[in-house]
Amino acid sequence: MKTAFRLSAAVLLFVLAVSSSTLYGIDPAVAGTGGQLTVLDWPGFDEEDFWIDFKKKHPDVTVRFEIQPSDAAIYGAIKAGNQADIIHPYTSWLKRYVDEGLVEEIDVTKLANWDKIPESLKAIGRFNGKQYFIPWDVGFSSILYRTDKVEGTIDSWSALLDPQYKGHISMFDDGQSAVEISSYIHDYDETNITPEQLRDIRDEWIKQKNLNLDYWEDESKLVREMADGDVWVAYAWPSAYAALKDMPDVKVAYANPKEGRTSWVGVYGIRKGTKNYELALKFLDEKLSAATANNVIDELSYGVANQEVWSSNSNPTLKELSLADPSVLQRTKFPSELTEKQRGEWTDIWTQVKAAP
Repeated sequence: MKTAFRLSAAVLLFVLAVSSSTLYGIDPAVAGTGGQLTVLDWPGFDEEDFWIDFKKKHPDVTVRFEIQPSDAAIYGAIKAGNQADIIHPYTSWLKRYVDEGLVEEIDVTKLANWDKIPESLKAIGRFNGKQYFIPWDVGFSSILYRTDKVEGTIDSWSALLDPQYKGHISMFDDGQSAVEISSYIHDYDETNITPEQLRDIRDEWIKQKNLNLDYWEDESKLVREMADGDVWVAYAWPSAYAALKDMPDVKVAYANPKEGRTSWVGVYGIRKGTKNYELALKFLDEKLSAATANNVIDELSYGVANQEVWSSNSNPTLKELSLADPSVLQRTKFPSELTEKQRGEWTDIWTQVKAAP
């Protein structure tokens, strides 16, 4: 779940010019000769580094990106009839796509890189014995903090609720993440939050709102605010830590909270009914290829599904965060799939939190 921060000024102007969609890969004079794909993705993943193998192998294919800031937004777009060929959801949202018939089964026999993925990751995208998603990026959610602004070491999710950091906290704009954090702090069973616990969680985050500088959706905003010293403590992904830690005069740490980091796996799926299924398979296969996978590690400090690349890459941040091999997922909190009722309730309380005075 990453926003890439290395957009050039020229690319940024181009992105703004075409709104939330970006067109890459070919000369307009030959547009359409090799087919086209639309990818519904998160901010930053439209950068060529993160699909470079496909671009090189299929230079005559038009790849168009539509950008959404969250899993809820991606799911909502598909439910509303968005015609993207490929989607990029994360764990805890996948079963819903399958149950509602929104994604195609993936013919893994046509994926040259399939055997490079460990079984533990393959299983994440498998339902009823059928593969509906391919795993791609792997990482944590935790607390990122400025060590030159915060006294001592942060070792608990409760730092996001600590009055001593008032005005310098930034929370991810996501109700599911907020409920998960509170469940970790209070040792609730996040798969079975009671109505009373959910009410207390809502009230806890309403109180936290007075401590919070802002909520972030685009990770690049968070990075800017932490670099400027406005934000000291934040919910964040490893990519934000990687972007900040080598900046001059910026001192940051990525916490390993006593309650456990939250781990996640990003996957790619193919929308049900796409007319570009075979081309979409090629795109997914090249997502797993070496150059693309190495760019994910080197630029974002995420793990990747391609175990050969993951095991051989020497990225120091990856090793520092104990993200150097897939087994790390067994030592973190892995969010459970929510029912539609649960997701609706959790979303509703976040709406109440944000609407509170």
